[in-house]
Order: sequence, then C-alpha cells, then structure tokens
Amino acid sequence: MEEKLNMDKEEKSICNNILSMIKGRLRTMCDSEIFNKLSFAELGEFYYELLINSVEGASIDLINIVVSRIGELSHCDNQILYYEKICNILGVELLPQKVLNDVHDAYDDIFRVRFNDITQKYNDEISRLKNELSETKTASDRIKNKKASYSIVRDISEDEEQLYRLSEKCNLLRTRKEMIEYAFCHVKTVMGEFCDLQNVSEIDVTLRKTALSLSKEKNETIRNGYFYIYKNCLELFEDDIEREYMLFFKVKTYTVIEKANKKYHSMSFKYTDEEAIKEYKDYLSKIPKIDDLHLWKTNDLSRYREALSKLMEDYDLIDDLKKLINTSVCLKRRKDMLLKVIAQFEQSEYEIFNNLISIQIEGMFADYLRDATTFARFNKMTIYEDAILKDKIRHLEEAHSGIYHEAIEYFMFYFNNHIRNRIAHGRYYGSTDRLKDEIFSKELILDLCLLVHMLVRTSETERMYRFIHGYQSYYRKLIKSTEHSSYGALFNDMIGQKIVSDYDGMRKYRPIQVAYWIVNPYYEKIYEQVEDKSDLLSLRDEFLSAEFWKYVYERLSEVQKNGYDYLNIHTEFSSVIKALFRCNISDETKQVLRKVSALTDAISNCK
Repeated sequence: MEEKLNMDKEEKSICNNILSMIKGRLRTMCDSEIFNKLSFAELGEFYYELLINSVEGASIDLINIVVSRIGELSHCDNQILYYEKICNILGVELLPQKVLNDVHDAYDDIFRVRFNDITQKYNDEISRLKNELSETKTASDRIKNKKASYSIVRDISEDEEQLYRLSEKCNLLRTRKEMIEYAFCHVKTVMGEFCDLQNVSEIDVTLRKTALSLSKEKNETIRNGYFYIYKNCLELFEDDIEREYMLFFKVKTYTVIEKANKKYHSMSFKYTDEEAIKEYKDYLSKIPKIDDLHLWKTNDLSRYREALSKLMEDYDLIDDLKKLINTSVCLKRRKDMLLKVIAQFEQSEYEIFNNLISIQIEGMFADYLRDATTFARFNKMTIYEDAILKDKIRHLEEAHSGIYHEAIEYFMFYFNNHIRNRIAHGRYYGSTDRLKDEIFSKELILDLCLLVHMLVRTSETERMYRFIHGYQSYYRKLIKSTEHSSYGALFNDMIGQKIVSDYDGMRKYRPIQVAYWIVNPYYEKIYEQVEDKSDLLSLRDEFLSAEFWKYVYERLSEVQKNGYDYLNIHTEFSSVIKALFRCNISDETKQVLRKVSALTDAISNCK
C-alpha cells in the first residue's frame, strides 16, 4: 500500500474531515461495540469502518495517510499496524473490554453490596435512636406526671436531677440522630454523583464511559484509585455509625493530620517514596488512637487531659494557631479578640476561656460566610446578619465555600447543640472539678485549630491573597529565559486552564473571578489591609498592558490555525475581555483587545 504524495483538492478535504473526526467524535464515542473487541487490531478496524461510514469519500488508503502523518508511522504493508496505531492516536492504553470488566466488578462491590449493607446499618441505628428517644421521653413524662404534692417536707431534688439527666440524654440522642441523618444524606449525594443509581440504562452508559476514560489513563495508580472517593465515603460513614465518638475526636486531631499531609507533600519532592512514607508515619505516630482517647475520656480524665496536652505540645498547635490568626485575611477584624481569648487559655483561666471562645467561634462562622459570599455579592447583594449558627453553616455549604464535611457535621449539630446553646443560654457555670474545665478548654482550643485552618485554606479572600502575593516573582524564578515570564501563567488563568496545586488538592479558578481579584477596588481594599499592594499593582499593570494581550492574540492565533480549540478555552474568557473595556486602559490595549475578542468569537464558533 503506497501513500499518495500528491493529493487533489477533494482528497485533501476528505483527509481533513477524517482528521477532524479522529480528533473529535472518535475520542469520545462510547459505542457498545468498542467493548466487544478482543485486540487492538480489532478495535482499530472498528474505528476504520466507522470513519469510512461517517466521512464521505473516506477510504482505507486515505485514513492510512492521516494515521501515518499523525502517528509518525512510516509506510508499511501491514494493515494491522495501522489499526493498532489509530488506537494509539486515540490514547487507548488498555483494551476497553478488559477495563469494563474491572469497572463492573468495582461498581458491584461498592454500589450494590457495600452501599446496601451500610444503608441497612444506618436504618438500624435510626430505629435504635428513635426507640431510645421514645423511652427517654416516657421516663421524663412519668416524672412530670407524678401526682402533685405540696407537702412541706417533700424533697424534689432527686426528681429534678433525674429530669435534667433525661433532658441531656434526649439532647444527645437527638443530636446523634441529626448527625447521622445529615451524614447519610451526604453519602447519598456523593454516591449519586456517579450517576442516577435508579436508572439501569444510565448506569450502563456511565460504566462504559468510565471504562473508556480509564482505558486511556496511563497512570495505573489513577486507574486503580478511580472508585476510591466512593469507597472511602462509605467506610467513613460506616465508622461514624459504629463509633459515635469518632467524629468528635477526628475534629480534635484534624489539624495534625493536615500538618502531616503538608509535610509529606513537601518531602515527596526531596526523598524517595519509601523515605517520605516513613517520615510521614513517624510524624503521625505521636497522635493517640481515637479509641484510646474515648476510653480515657470515659474512665480516666487525668490521663485524657495529659493526652490532649501532649498532642498540642508535640505538634506546636497553639503557636501555629496564633501565627495563622495573625496572618489571616479572613479573620483580620477578629484577630485581636481571638488572641486575647487564647491568652486566657494560656494563663489557665479556663472558665473565662470556655465562655468566651464559643461566642467567637460562632462569630468566625459569620466572618467565613461573609468572606465566602464576597464574589456572589457583586451579582446579588445579600448579607446574613440574623442567621443563627446552623443557618450560617447551611449557607456556607450552599455557597460551595469549600467548608469541610466533617466541620459541617460537627459544628452544625454537636457543637451547636451541646456547647454553643449550653453557654449562650447560661447553662455553663464551670465545674467544681477544675480538671473538667481544663479538659473542656483543651477540646475547644482543638476545635478552634480546625476552624482557623479551614478558614485560611478555603476562604475566598485568603485564596485571592495567595494568588496575587508573589505571583510575578514566582514565575521569574521558575521561568528565567523570558522577559515576561508570567504571561503564560496569566494566559492560562484567563482561559481557565491553569491548575493550582497544593498539598491539600488541585483546583482551577474562574477567569472572571481572577480578573476581579486583579482589577476590582473592593478586593484591592481587602488586600492592602494585610499587605503592601505593590505586588497587586504590578500584576494589574501587566494584566492591562497591550504587550500581554498581544501575547494572548498570538496564542489564540495558533489555536485558530490548528482548526480546533485544543486549549478548551473557558466560556468566561470572552466576558473578561468585554469587562476590561470598563477599566482604565490605553487606546493601544483597547485595539488589541478588540482583535482578541474577534478571534475568541471565531474560535468559539468553530466548536
């Protein structure tokens, strides 16, 4: 079979159509027939047949020409090599048929067996709690409905104490019921993200799409870990059901785990995997086991106190806490008050600390909510001044603030019902046993550690600050060969394709939001409250310069020449361009922006 060196206009057009289909439809199609092929040769032949049937004028010879050029395949007489090469071009690493079998097995294990088993455990636990609540209410009513007696010698202290105990038990049971109901709702949401689990046909399509995607994944770890999020979600919930104290202590140790994860992330660049894992495990080894903490809290308060004290000392939690508060953007208005309250803890004024910190924690959620909805207020001016703690947390969840699931479950229910309400309604008097007050303080300071850590990692203004601060200097160090080293990064930010990686995950920022961070005066005021704004102004000058947008135009021109949007430009990019005409920009910048806008529209129309 000889490759044609001189093609006529019609043949070139057919080859272009073949190329477009290979780059487009063929990459994503999920026909069930794909999963019946037992070799790459069979799979490649199927793709060839599809191209012949779909592209007018397509032939084996013309497809071979396209495949040869894309795949850098020298002329050969073995058609099977062409069939295998087109699979390679489409990114197929493993036979979809094999991967589909594995995907089916994982789905059946997690979604059919484990999910059903855990659902049954949940239903059993809810039934138990309802029965206990009913029995507790009956016991309470029995005392309340005793025949009235105004005997001058009647002692009501025993009945009174019993009612308080029963009321506390009711509160504990209701809280527990609320917590696992919320947790189960979260589990159903996570599991439902895979697909509609009640729709058989949708399950089948999703499994095939998943298998096709995984068949193109080179990294074995990623392939094997695809269902981890669902498996882990079920395991955590099962633990929550079986150990009702698990979440309470998980919150207390959360910050230490995060410190370990950050440390491991840093070590993974310096050491071998084995060395990094060993360091990670050694670092975590000082954390007491949750079951031990529960045992000591129940049976040995002195040992429990020492365990909490050692935990804070071993991991420098108080010093880290104060550093985060001092540098926080989100907590800037509450900083002085928080540091004063923490000083009460350090001076062993536990009763004072316990009364004050719960109020501050509720206030911090108000700060968090105001911060998390900053960008949303440009579209709709909404404040939440009258929201109670539970409502604040619900609003944070609805705003996709990044609030941790564990924090929602703990602070919305346990903290609110057992700590906040108790103190806010004047039912906390301190204890005659100073040990209990001290333990309560240490538990609260660990709660505070988690909350401050979460705010600093997830609040919008904190992310804004981390994004802008040192932006240009970072890329000057990273890319030393170009004069405008940050142009590429800024371009990727604007098209929504730059991935920001940190120890706690990877994320992309919305282009329009990044643009607001750079040019909007509201964000500028926030930034300069905690930092000299020279970094911000320098980045803004670069962002609004004609030189940067000339660079953007050149990059987009390459996309247009290629014939398809291989950069996958975010739809908000066009909105950013239009918005910039309202800024104080030069006439030259305006001229370039008009060209960029027209080119962006042309690329968008080709999609």
